Amino acid sequence: MANANIPKEQQSAYERWEMASFSDINHERSRGFASSNQPKKKDTPSVNPVEIAQIFEATRKDAYNKGMQEGFSAGMAQARELAEVEKTQFLQLMKAFSSALESADEQIAEDVLSLALDIAKAMLKTKLDVDKKVLLPVVLDAIHYLPHIQRPARILVHHEDMHLLREHMADEIANDHWQIHEDSNVERGGCLVETGANQVDATNATRWKRISEALAQNNDWLLP
Repeated sequence: MANANIPKEQQSAYERWEMASFSDINHERSRGFASSNQPKKKDTPSVNPVEIAQIFEATRKDAYNKGMQEGFSAGMAQARELAEVEKTQFLQLMKAFSSALESADEQIAEDVLSLALDIAKAMLKTKLDVDKKVLLPVVLDAIHYLPHIQRPARILVHHEDMHLLREHMADEIANDHWQIHEDSNVERGGCLVETGANQVDATNATRWKRISEALAQNNDWLLP
C-alpha cells in the first residue's frame, strides 16, 4: 500500500488514483449516510379541483333534498294539525251562528207579532171612534154567553153608548127585560153583562187581553 505521507508530486499515477478513489468512496458513503438519515417525504396525492367541486355539489344537493323532504313532512304535519283546529273552530262558529240565527228568527217573529198587535189595536180604537155601532154585536155576543135561565141581564155601558142601545136594540131590551146601566169605568165600545150568578166581561181591555194571550203576547190595551 502506498505511503500516505509521500508528496503528491512524487506519487505515481496509480497512487494518486488509489487515494482519490478511496476519497471518492468515503465521500459517497458520507453522502449516502447523510441522505439515509434525512426523513423521506411522503408522496402527496394530486388534488383535482373539478372532482372536489363535483363532490361538494353532490353533497349539497343531497343535504338540500333531505332538508326539503324533512321540512315538507314537518310542514304537512303542522298544516294538518292547524287545519283540524280550524275545522273545529269553524264548526263551533257555525253552531253558534245557527243558534244565534234561530234566536234572531224567534225574536224577529216576536217583534213582528207585537208590531201587528199594536197596529191592530190602533186600527180597532180608530174603528170604535168612527163607527159607534160596533158596540151592538159586542153586547149580543155577551148576552149569548149567558144561560137562558139566568136572563134578564143587566148591561153596563159607557154613558154615551146608552142611547145607542136604546135606539138600535129597543125591541130586544123590551122583550127580554134587559136593564141598561151607565158605568164610567167601561170604555166606549165595550160592556159588562151581569146576572145574579155570572158576569161576562166584554170590555175592550179584556177582549184585547184574550187575543194577546192567545198569541202568547202581553200587549196592554191601555198602552198606546
